[in-house]
Amino acid sequence: MNWQNPPTELKLGANDVHVWQVNLDAVASLHGYVPAVSIELLSTDEQSRANRLKFEHHRQRFIAGRGFLRSLLAKYLNTDPTSLKFDYGAHGKPFLKDSSMQFNLAHSEHLGLFAVSLDRAIGIDIEHIRAVEQLEALVTRFFLPSEARTIQAQPELFFQYWTCKEAFLKATGTGLSKLKELEIDRTQLKTIPVEARSQQWQLQEITINDKFAGAIAVERNCSTLNFSYFLENDTFPTPSEKTAIG
Repeated sequence: MNWQNPPTELKLGANDVHVWQVNLDAVASLHGYVPAVSIELLSTDEQSRANRLKFEHHRQRFIAGRGFLRSLLAKYLNTDPTSLKFDYGAHGKPFLKDSSMQFNLAHSEHLGLFAVSLDRAIGIDIEHIRAVEQLEALVTRFFLPSEARTIQAQPELFFQYWTCKEAFLKATGTGLSKLKELEIDRTQLKTIPVEARSQQWQLQEITINDKFAGAIAVERNCSTLNFSYFLENDTFPTPSEKTAIG
């Protein structure tokens, strides 16, 4: 997987999927692809959610994640970040009103992943790899027998399986109650919830480093999807103001 600097001019074609990796602890000081992020970019509701968080580092990461999302989508849409209006599905998945742009975000510790595409459902997940207490109980509760056998034989696969299933359920907009209606073998979809069977799907891992696991699920309504992976940091040149959706 090739993480690259974003292009100077940001374009999103009909079959494109863009994935962004962002250090949320550095977003406030970024001077690259998006302007510096602050709480003023967030809606009143988002600011209230941030202020309800108990720990300051959680609050700052929430602000960074939502602020970066707003700035990024505004770049694609050539609009002001504060003008974006989000609505939410039954299980809390955000979406833009009156827009063909589809997106999803996830974060774990200081890293955030953001996925963007057009006219297709999309979901993304990331988890910090760590020791899991009561692994057997978790596997029994949330995974099907075939998955549980694989994870019990290779416990290091727990987060790969978890992020793959979570990404798919986020793409479909369903909650964790559907975990046992979704059966996978690594990134192969074997059985999916009834609500999603009328669509074709592509599920794949996202390689980050040995400390994080990630996955993305995308509705595949074309023969080939073109994936691009962008790494945001503070060394990128400022892009031109004009951006476009191809």
